[in-house]
Amino acid sequence: MATTTTTQKPSLATLQTDPLRNFKFQVQIHLAGSTLDSSKRKNQLGFMSVSGLSITTDVVVYRQGGMNTTTQKMPGQSDFAPITLSRGLICGDSDIYAWLKQLFMVMQGTGGNPGNYNFRAIMDIYLLDHPVTTKTVSYKAGWRVYNCWPTSIAFGDLDSGANGVELQQITLAHEGWNFKIANSYGPGSGISLP
Repeated sequence: MATTTTTQKPSLATLQTDPLRNFKFQVQIHLAGSTLDSSKRKNQLGFMSVSGLSITTDVVVYRQGGMNTTTQKMPGQSDFAPITLSRGLICGDSDIYAWLKQLFMVMQGTGGNPGNYNFRAIMDIYLLDHPVTTKTVSYKAGWRVYNCWPTSIAFGDLDSGANGVELQQITLAHEGWNFKIANSYGPGSGISLP
């Protein structure tokens, strides 16, 4: 009986099939023309989780005369799910709530808008290289989210018997995203969003 052999690489780090880790990420929100502090126009915020990066395309079902034994299907409208960001409540950091207040000014027409800002923002979400072996880290994948704005802000329950941190969640509506991924693993090969 003949035996078969295989050749193995000495380290899993060289495998191109090793998937990216989901726990090393960075979020940047670009508030163009915002009433927020100008030094914070490009906010690099720490979030515990980002969820809702998905797109769904409706299916339009129709029948054609003479071929009506089966239905035919074609793509309809596409919709992007809302994105939810979660993080701990941090003293002195009220940028998220200030962003929501901009939306109130537009909805209620209460003024305070000199006409040079928009409550919509561009958000970049970067997936970072792991393991980190150098001082700088490459972006291995990224999503640029267009025209996002807060639809809700929620705070965690207050419980005197709990042993945790106070959380806040923000849900963003948006008009779509673009996605890029690096061609290879390792330092030096990364992506940049437009």
